[in-house]
Amino acid sequence: MRNISRNIPNIISIIRIALSVVLLGLISTPYAFIVVYVLIGISDVLDGFLARNFGWDSQLGAQLDSIADVVFYSILMYVFYRQHTWAIVMGSRYIVAILIIRLLNMLLTKLKYKRVVLLHTIGNKASGFIVFLMPMMLMITKNSIIIKGLLSFIILAAFEELCITLLIKEPKLNRRSIFIE
Repeated sequence: MRNISRNIPNIISIIRIALSVVLLGLISTPYAFIVVYVLIGISDVLDGFLARNFGWDSQLGAQLDSIADVVFYSILMYVFYRQHTWAIVMGSRYIVAILIIRLLNMLLTKLKYKRVVLLHTIGNKASGFIVFLMPMMLMITKNSIIIKGLLSFIILAAFEELCITLLIKEPKLNRRSIFIE
């Protein structure tokens, strides 16, 4: 039983990956989409909470969490494209900057550490929360200043992660910030 409970956060991350794929089939059903979307958000918080508070954290768990995030955000970009084309056009320069910085960091970590490393900084967690709220915010407002401000924050978080990668010798996945180890 102990081994099974240690894997609960990993199982939750795997379920989050599957639920992210399910979102694709729910694009045209907004209420079902939002329910699954919120479940994905809860699972993202829950797996980390359980891992940290019960000592169930692991390298595999951190990697599964990062993979689940990449799958979710990739699918979310597709949904944005289908449902909120105006926001993508308006924020395209910001989105391209985010993608370039993130891909550059992934390439750098692969070369430097022999594996892709995505850090769980405060900025990245806040960025994830912003991205998570973005579809609901787009339903409420079409204010480009707010959207551009939030995208600018995400750029800064991505740049911070790149700076940390350049400065540290060994990756610490749960590093809080460039200023706080």
